[in-house]
Amino acid sequence: MKRIELLLWCFGITSIALFFAIHAWAEVQRQRDITLFSDVQQSDHDLSQTKIASLPTLFEDAATPTATRTEQPQAEEILAILRISDIRLELPVRYGTEERVLRRGPGLIEGTAPPGSNGNVAIAAHRDMHFRGLKDLQLGDLIELEAPNRIQTYIVIDLSVVEPTDVHVLDETGYPALTLVTCYPFYFVGNAPKRYIVRAEAVEFVH
Repeated sequence: MKRIELLLWCFGITSIALFFAIHAWAEVQRQRDITLFSDVQQSDHDLSQTKIASLPTLFEDAATPTATRTEQPQAEEILAILRISDIRLELPVRYGTEERVLRRGPGLIEGTAPPGSNGNVAIAAHRDMHFRGLKDLQLGDLIELEAPNRIQTYIVIDLSVVEPTDVHVLDETGYPALTLVTCYPFYFVGNAPKRYIVRAEAVEFVH
């Protein structure tokens, strides 16, 4: 009996240690990715400034802050940094919603507007990992999305729970909007049956 108890204790301690090790590794990866994104942004900015200085006739095109990329993002490419200060969240956003992407953080839902554009940017993440804090968001909270070509600030205008088939929340808006998607309920064993939706709009469009 004592041997079984000892084995259970060892299993429990090992599980706890593994849990903290995984979270520590994830935190290191998160910080590294944010730093990498910032470094790339600074490098691109310096390159743009050099081109502007040497080719004044290109100033208008090179300096336009709302210009958007037209090429397809690469799989798992870091597209933006999502920040919500009210719930102390800062996460890199990658392209795609495959499991290997969502294990590392939020992913841009394919077919929705890219970060930095004037459309509905839809981002998904696991509720038990990166989007757990969404349960504490309130109407009026601010969300910042830093993309390569602009930093857009949104204000939360709606919090709702929908069926997984209610994909209308991903519809194009024609103006800067942000939709965050995660599973619901937040505390649920197994595959959660609903989806929790945070809808935000650019602050300049909210009256």
